[in-house]
Amino acid sequence: MIKSNIPHFMVDENWQITACDSTVAEWMGHSVEDVVGKSCFDMVDGHNLDGSSFCRPVCPLTTASRHALTINPVMILNNPHNPRQIVRVHYVILDNPKGILHFVRPLHDPNKSLRTLTKNQLQLVQGLAMGLTHRQIAEQNHIALSTVTTQLKRIRRTLSCASDRHLVTWYWNQDQH
Repeated sequence: MIKSNIPHFMVDENWQITACDSTVAEWMGHSVEDVVGKSCFDMVDGHNLDGSSFCRPVCPLTTASRHALTINPVMILNNPHNPRQIVRVHYVILDNPKGILHFVRPLHDPNKSLRTLTKNQLQLVQGLAMGLTHRQIAEQNHIALSTVTTQLKRIRRTLSCASDRHLVTWYWNQDQH
């Protein structure tokens, strides 16, 4: 049994969930009893910010571990009781017993983020969404290229987006533009 105040679940080397916190089970739309013993691919129904399926067909955590990369993916859980539950997954790969311990932290509502961006920040993201380069956005907004780069970096950090592509995906997934 794993003791942690952070919502979590454990997957063994055969992709079976061996332990699950009740909060994570609820986010998955199931009870702990329904989740434990099932394949993580069957229970974790979610997608990445770019719209691709999370953990299908290849687990991004396993891929990262093979290449000694560290990732903390952000995903949107598909749960009819709590639509658009956005979480960041932190993980630890264990050798004995083999498995992946997932720590799951909820992130803020993306629609709230749209309202918290300033008008100028939103213009930068809109420029990206329209396919403009950083240089073109700078010229269009009469600001320095370094300002665009710095501001987009801050916006990505605020919205937990790993790249400009994720920012664009986030923008187009919003109901208000």
